[in-house]
Amino acid sequence: MFNITDFGAKPNLEILQTGVIQVAIDTCHSKGGGTVVIPKGKYYTSTLYLRSNVNLHLEFESYLIGSKNLCDYPEIDDTFIDAVGHTRGKCLIYAKNIKSSSITGAGTIDGNGSSFKYDEDNRPFLIRYINCYDICLQNISLKNSAAWVVHLLGTENARINGINIYSHANSNNDGIDIDSCNNIEISNCDIDTSDDAICVKSTDSKICENIRVYSCILKSIWGALKIGTETYGDIRNISFHDIKIRDTFGGGVKIISTDGCRLENVSIENISMENVSGPIFIRLGSRSRTYYKNQQVRVAGTLKNILLRNISIRVVEEGYYLYGKYPRKAGIIVTGIPGHSIENVIFENLNVIFPGNELSFERSFYNVPEQENEYPEFPMFHPLPSWAFFLRHVKGLTLKDTSLNTVKADSRPVIFTDDVKDLKVSNIVVNNQQFDFETEIISKRLP
Repeated sequence: MFNITDFGAKPNLEILQTGVIQVAIDTCHSKGGGTVVIPKGKYYTSTLYLRSNVNLHLEFESYLIGSKNLCDYPEIDDTFIDAVGHTRGKCLIYAKNIKSSSITGAGTIDGNGSSFKYDEDNRPFLIRYINCYDICLQNISLKNSAAWVVHLLGTENARINGINIYSHANSNNDGIDIDSCNNIEISNCDIDTSDDAICVKSTDSKICENIRVYSCILKSIWGALKIGTETYGDIRNISFHDIKIRDTFGGGVKIISTDGCRLENVSIENISMENVSGPIFIRLGSRSRTYYKNQQVRVAGTLKNILLRNISIRVVEEGYYLYGKYPRKAGIIVTGIPGHSIENVIFENLNVIFPGNELSFERSFYNVPEQENEYPEFPMFHPLPSWAFFLRHVKGLTLKDTSLNTVKADSRPVIFTDDVKDLKVSNIVVNNQQFDFETEIISKRLP
């Protein structure tokens, strides 16, 4: 046990304690490993470097608080450009090429995120692990990050359990980003953010695979569960199950491939969404973005083998808006692009309540723009020509054992299809009436 106060750390002083805390971490590592204890009190710090075989343990009512000055966060080698064009890489807690590292305890890590400007480049992440092995985050509270809260890049065998994240101090502040990783488990977490709560992505060419997220409660002003949009490397074998999503206005579940990756084998089961807009958005596009130097531009990838089962949804009724322009309400969207279809999607046992009464149906609504090169978000396809499902450029889709309802009457059709092959619909109830497949699916009639 290595208590930071034994190395000279002073609590409750707005003076950076970085040096003595780092000495405690390095000493613990040099002695073969152990636990570095952060006792009760507030300790201000700039970037700390984790080491192998070291557990950073925050006791109850202890706080690690990040510096307010961007200059206190050194530049690192692993800088990249994210999907919205911001330089990223700086962080408060940093680890690279280490193993058997953990952060535990009942204390709090606070990024002091409101001290940084909204559009400031390279705002620091809270915690960042790069190319690490055997990582554990457990029970801690993470709050007020200036950018993403937790970023795992190229990391294997990580367990994140029982942590609490609250991050609304700045923009682009995802909760947990799993980036080009393997064998990651996230469970029993409570996450409330302004941006995506949990996001699986691939900025690197390394395959991102075997990711399991379960037994979590998620809330976000933006998205809750997301795959993408950074999708340079392939992504496969993703499982989201037994998750509660609430008060989320930029999409409940989003599955996206736009930078050339092969995204496949995704299961989403036993999910409840309450007061959510854009509840399910599945998108194959062709933005073809790169994130690091010397990456080759990839053409449109593939998106296939998606299972969504046992999902209950209540779509938000109030008029939330994206950038003051697009209503955030929308149906379930599954759309590829011309020549590149999404393949093998199964919807089973859904119970969805839509607000209805959004707009009247006109044939002009058939012409929803493709926008295959744009940043993918569901409002870009608004208004939709149907109130429940919009299906376009899809090969092999099954919809069965599902109840679809509207609070208010909606004159649009239930399902709209465009370039959909092998569509199977069975046992669908719409507003307490059996769905008539032959008359109630509207397909775009090309000239």
